[in-house]
Order: sequence, then C-alpha cells, then structure tokens
Amino acid sequence: MRRWGWLLCCWLLAGCVSLSAGGKPERPHEAAVKQTEAKPLPKDIHLVALGDSLTEGVGDGERKGGYVGRLVPLLSAEDGVRTVTVANFGKRGRRIAELEPVIHAHQAELGRADMILITIGGNDVMNVVRSHFLDLSRQRFQQATEIFADRLDHLLISLRTINPDAVIVLVGLYNPFSTTLPNIPEINDVITEWNKASQAVLSRYDRTIFVDIQDIFIDRDELLHRDEFHPNAAGYEQMAMRVHEALDQQKEWWVGSLLQ
Repeated sequence: MRRWGWLLCCWLLAGCVSLSAGGKPERPHEAAVKQTEAKPLPKDIHLVALGDSLTEGVGDGERKGGYVGRLVPLLSAEDGVRTVTVANFGKRGRRIAELEPVIHAHQAELGRADMILITIGGNDVMNVVRSHFLDLSRQRFQQATEIFADRLDHLLISLRTINPDAVIVLVGLYNPFSTTLPNIPEINDVITEWNKASQAVLSRYDRTIFVDIQDIFIDRDELLHRDEFHPNAAGYEQMAMRVHEALDQQKEWWVGSLLQ
C-alpha cells in the first residue's frame, strides 16, 4: 500500500512539472515552434554606369562589358536580388567636365537607379600629360586635382538632386603609365593624391562608396590591354571583384537599403 502511495505521489509531482505558468500542460509541438523573420521579396536592381572608357569596357577582349558587365552576376547572387539590369553611358575619352551634360540628358534613368557606378578621371590625368609634356611638374597635377575635385563635388550634388537614395560607387584611378612614362617616377604619387582627393569629396555624402583599385595594376602588365592603357579581360575581372568586395564590406547598409 505504501508503495502505491509513493507511485501516486511521483505521478502528481511529474504532472506539476509539466504544467506551464498558466496552469496548462505544455504541448511538445508548440514548444518546438520558433519565430522566423520574414525575408524580403526578391527585387529587381537597376544599375546606371557613368564615365569613360573603363565604364564602356574598352579593352575587354571577351566582350563581357568590362567591370560593369562582370559585376552583374556577382550582384545577382546576393540574397533578395532577383535580376540586375544595366544602363551603361560610358564613352571612351570622356573627361569629368563632359559628364555633367550626360547626367542631365539621362535624368529619368538616373532617377530610378538603385546604384550608380562611376569611373572618371583617367583622361583628365592624361590631358595634363599631353598638354604639358615638355614642362610636366607636380604642381601641374596638383592644380588639375583641385579642379577635378571641385567638379566631382558638383556632379554629386546633381546626382543627389536627381536621386537622393541611390548608392553611388566611384572607382578610383590606377597608374597605366609605368611602362609608357618611365621618366615620370612621381606618377604613382600623383595617382594616390588624386584618389585621396576624390575619396575626400565622396566622404561628404551619404550612401557613397569609394573603391581603390590602384594596387591591382602595380607591376601587372599582364592585366593591361595591348594599348598599355586600358585593362584587358583579366584586368576588368579584377576590378569587378574589387568593387564587389568593397560592396560586401558595406553589405549591411547597401543591400538593406536596396531591398527596402
């Protein structure tokens, strides 16, 4: 009899343990249910590319659209991105002074862009070299850098007026002159200062990313087209990967903002 009483007591205690705070038994399948955060619906991303021959993809023997075209599949692989479309307004030989009319001519396209990609400045550096080849000096480049930075600032004002929300990505310059201009060893420093000036301008604006590619092409002639100025297919592949890496480092805010 005592044994039956002891078993009854154990059974009652087990029942008390299984009661929830509200006095109701906890159901195993209810305890296993976890709250999951709803994923955003897949979105179509629209890129607008502005700039010079690097935006156009000159030198890309594989005809995949330079770094812009190679960036598309990398972005398409991001969670929440369904498709990526591109409007490319790059043109060979374009300098920054010629970019403002392009922006005004394509306001509608820029207004619906989720991301704006820009490469500009290489022809501005080349213009200094051509215009002052016999009397090149560091001061010539410094003056050109200041003018470029001022124009870049005005371009960003125009872009932000047209589209306050798009992510703006500016790809920096690299030095293609190490082979063609070996008598100007300071050119690497010139490119570095030019990139710093561009980065300083970008830092004044929200939702902007500067991508430094200068190191990619140092002593890497195999990444250049036979014209020894533009990247080849392998060079553009490296550029696209660097842009994607820069975006990936800022992924929390730029992906989230695009998918809102």
